[in-house]
Amino acid sequence: MNDNKLFTVKTSMEKEDYHKFLYIATFLRSKIIIPFILFLSALMAIFLAYSEHQFNIIKFFIFWMVLTIVAVFVIIFKVERKNKQRIKTDKTGVFNSQETLDFYEDFLIIKSTVFEGESKIKYSQFYQVLESKDYFISYFNMNQASLIRKKDMDKEKSDKLRSVYQKNMGNKYSSIL
Repeated sequence: MNDNKLFTVKTSMEKEDYHKFLYIATFLRSKIIIPFILFLSALMAIFLAYSEHQFNIIKFFIFWMVLTIVAVFVIIFKVERKNKQRIKTDKTGVFNSQETLDFYEDFLIIKSTVFEGESKIKYSQFYQVLESKDYFISYFNMNQASLIRKKDMDKEKSDKLRSVYQKNMGNKYSSIL
């Protein structure tokens, strides 16, 4: 194991970042979510458009569109509710706190101004890493993630981080740019 530090990133998460993260996690984390919503609403539209032993194609498309819109709005409502709840219950001051991430060849060390101490995590322990236009999102398990804002680092560090993740994560790394 190589204990030479590759680079350090200092980042934080504001309320706006968390809001964007929720939408990324909901709609873009898995490539199957949007097709699944479309498929399910189409399936329901088929049943609604079929009556009296006839299938009405115009009704099908109308129902499909309406059901898709309703499904998306329900999901958006749920995301917005979760966002407000998280902001209201943030007693530890996670928002706007500073995180320092030291990247090594095989692991990273996270230090936060909110919690005492530090966490050493091997890349092999990560569940998944996503790269979006604005963030690197490291999932430690299915439900726990950490954001690294790209605006908190220069292009060179961003490229290095991408390279470290691609090398160490294999198919657990995905770009959703």
